[in-house]
Amino acid sequence: MFFQLRQGLSKFLSLTGGINYFWKRLPNGVYAFNYHRIGDKEKTPFDRAIFSCTQNAFEQQVIELKKHFKIINTVELAKLIAHGEIVNDRYAVITFDDGYLDNFTEAFPVLKKHKIPAVFYLTTELLESRQITWWDEIAYLLRKSHGMKYQLPNGTLEYTLEKDNIDKIIQRIMSDIKQTKNLSVLTALQDIRSKFPEARTKLLAENHELFMGWEHAEELLKQGMEIGSHTLTHPILTQLENEQHRKEIVESKAILEKRLNCTINSIAYPVGRYYCYNQNTFEYTAEAGYKIGFNNEPGYHRSICNALDINRFCVATDDINYLKYECCFT
Repeated sequence: MFFQLRQGLSKFLSLTGGINYFWKRLPNGVYAFNYHRIGDKEKTPFDRAIFSCTQNAFEQQVIELKKHFKIINTVELAKLIAHGEIVNDRYAVITFDDGYLDNFTEAFPVLKKHKIPAVFYLTTELLESRQITWWDEIAYLLRKSHGMKYQLPNGTLEYTLEKDNIDKIIQRIMSDIKQTKNLSVLTALQDIRSKFPEARTKLLAENHELFMGWEHAEELLKQGMEIGSHTLTHPILTQLENEQHRKEIVESKAILEKRLNCTINSIAYPVGRYYCYNQNTFEYTAEAGYKIGFNNEPGYHRSICNALDINRFCVATDDINYLKYECCFT
């Protein structure tokens, strides 16, 4: 409901010309824009909520961002923070989480065409296998089991998996999984697998290549893009014991640096909402030697007191006016 209200306000302001008035007058500071998947979400049986926009919409957004911001990478950002210079201009950082293959096939050509740098946050385990992530598998199993019912372990709500409303139901269940402290994502996944064995059998029989490999990461670096860490396995860090929490952050950096022969300057915390990382996250991130850490809480920065806790606007629509609205009024 909140998202629909903000969309309505952005449409009203775009019709009246108000959105461009405020957009052109954005204050100086750091604005980070985060993308996940690029493409047509209606074509996937997996999690559609992580599609940011189509390729055409992405190109229009890139053109607009290039026009109104100085686009930088995290090495430049760290220097600006160190020298207290982030208010000297209007800076943008473009990031991609998870390392989906469409980042390389759909987004990368647009970035090259317009000579725009971006940071790609990669989960090391996904670079080394063709596995399906927990969120994509959950979405697939629920989508392929429409007409049935599901209730999370120890949950109070029972969901009917209605075909015409399946995307909304999947996101409600996904939100419950992410925010329930006494239920890990892997426990939820195992429960869903056990409840929907036919869908699980079908998934195992299919062949899906969803993520980039090391060769794609090497090509991105060769073409001037930046690689960052998105941990070893993409867990919700606050659901982990301290040692595993530390391992996800420290070892992913070491693996990326060894395999790609480069310095990994930054990390993006998986899921990235305020309940998915904590003070331990910052301590392990500093210990590993990262200079920049990104969350997924919306907002821009006029000053940055903690370089390991930087906000990002998560793009979730083709509508460029909504993106402008988020920057102007968040």
